[in-house]
Amino acid sequence: MQNISRVDTHKSISYRDITHVCMTPSLYALLQYLLLFDYDTVAHHTFYFTGYAVSEDIASRLPGKWISIEQTAGKKSVLRVIKKWHLHLVSRFRYPFIQKAQIFAFDVGFVSSLIGNRPYALLSDGPLGITQNMQSNSAEYLRQQKKKQSLQGRIEEFLYGPVAVCGWGNNSQCQAFYLTEKNDAIVFQDKPLYIASLQQLWKNASPELKEYVKYVFDVTKEDVQILSSKKVMFLTQPMVKDGILTEEEYLEVLNTIFSHYDQSQLLLKLHPRDNFDYKTHFPQVTVYEKKVNMQLLVLLGTNVERAVTICSSSINSFPESVEADWFGVDLHPKLKAWFGEMVPPFRQYNQM
Repeated sequence: MQNISRVDTHKSISYRDITHVCMTPSLYALLQYLLLFDYDTVAHHTFYFTGYAVSEDIASRLPGKWISIEQTAGKKSVLRVIKKWHLHLVSRFRYPFIQKAQIFAFDVGFVSSLIGNRPYALLSDGPLGITQNMQSNSAEYLRQQKKKQSLQGRIEEFLYGPVAVCGWGNNSQCQAFYLTEKNDAIVFQDKPLYIASLQQLWKNASPELKEYVKYVFDVTKEDVQILSSKKVMFLTQPMVKDGILTEEEYLEVLNTIFSHYDQSQLLLKLHPRDNFDYKTHFPQVTVYEKKVNMQLLVLLGTNVERAVTICSSSINSFPESVEADWFGVDLHPKLKAWFGEMVPPFRQYNQM
């Protein structure tokens, strides 16, 4: 097996060798892309644009660029607009391969600035993500339709292209969908759908590719052991970071959830963008802070007996032998307003 090193993967790639581009702020989409192709393609012929949900540490192991444009609100949103516009202008000259390479993207946030008017294939952001977000009554779809008719939406579409206003493949530039399970959405039309679960992709991956994936995400046996050290795992979500709930509201929701479990047996798997201070409020729980895909850890094997979440689709990644507790968005009216009618897990679960 070829030795995997940062020198081999990060410094040896030349722009003239780039045939593929992966654009994603999502760890899930990044993992999916890495498993879609062979080792040589993902390590030596792909340039990666990653951001906010993908840590700089992970990005440093890829031949690519980490983009420091976060999802923000309030005063910081002005700075975000400036950064996106700068990226849109500069990328055309600094990364000329974008104009010819095949683009695979999860098309939200900064990614629209890079895609511009180029065709692309949509990567998954999580199990049933398209179903959840692209129904005629979905909160995200309705937000997009409203924005498309607004002055702000028209300006953004003029500056960046249609993807800036209508993401999740809801535009004419999206040529194909790469999904990890069957979905139901109004944006598919007659476009090609390629469906392969992460389990299938992992099973079919070469030993060399598997080692590369573990190298990129810096996953060790110790990580799996830590995540198997407690019986109950809570999958967090960036409710405060994304401005969905205040700290006080989120704490109230957490107290309700944690009251169902022995906190000494509770392990929290942090969402990559979640920075809530769990340790201060819940000193008895164990917090796993490493920004690693839950899906990858499941593929490598964990011994957790019960997975718990508010409404994270990552709960679908666990095998049926693991009990799944789903609390849903009825815990708080702001959750209901933000997420709308959630698609429940497509595996067996306990409605809490």
